[in-house]
Amino acid sequence: MNRSKHAANSLPFHSKKCNNFEFITFWSKKVNELVKKINDTTSHAHATHHDLLVKFVNNEYLGGTGELDNKKRVKGSKHDDLTTSSDVIEFKFRSNRLESLSAVLKNRETIFKRNDYIFFSYFLERGCKDKTKILKTQNCLYYLIVVIFSRENGPLNLKELLNEVSKEEIKFTKEVALKSGVDLDDEELYAVGNMIKIRELKRELEEKDKKLEENDKKLEEKDKKLEEKNKKLEEKDKEIERLKAQLKTK
Repeated sequence: MNRSKHAANSLPFHSKKCNNFEFITFWSKKVNELVKKINDTTSHAHATHHDLLVKFVNNEYLGGTGELDNKKRVKGSKHDDLTTSSDVIEFKFRSNRLESLSAVLKNRETIFKRNDYIFFSYFLERGCKDKTKILKTQNCLYYLIVVIFSRENGPLNLKELLNEVSKEEIKFTKEVALKSGVDLDDEELYAVGNMIKIRELKRELEEKDKKLEENDKKLEEKDKKLEEKNKKLEEKDKEIERLKAQLKTK
């Protein structure tokens, strides 16, 4: 695969070639902005977030030489994600690190019938091991990791391949952490969950909080009305007692 060195080096970048695959990663304010775009996208469709990622990798890793095939976004379509002058690439944008890699690689023979490469991507987030502490830096909070699998590697035992990826991923993540200035004594790079679901859950929680606040206000108003009623009843009782006392004196 021919990529633009200038594009790849236009922001912090690290790569590692292994026997049957390659790791690449980007981190910087640009990656933070990509994550913000994904979170701010009003569309609920996974395709919108997927396409933002594909465009980012195309620009930063392939120097904009690829063409995005939006027909891929049609449900059930077999069209390819990205085509360059020499290669066809299918992207997989997933959450929770390598959790769903097994399912993707099970279908690699089918994918490689129409694609030269599989780009399996996910985000890592930089944070403090002590969750009560706040991370001081704002420059590189998120890391975009892409694992590249080539059709040229041929058929491989799935279990062996997954074990190899898992082992190398641990080594690679440590390399990236050190290269980007992560203090491994106090900080770590941890998996990012499903951004769409997290955003929707936050929205649901916010809506629930609003409803609870509204209910609290209604209850406060009811309590005030009850207090006013009780005061009036007390005044009436006092008036009755006063009148009774007057009658007794007559």
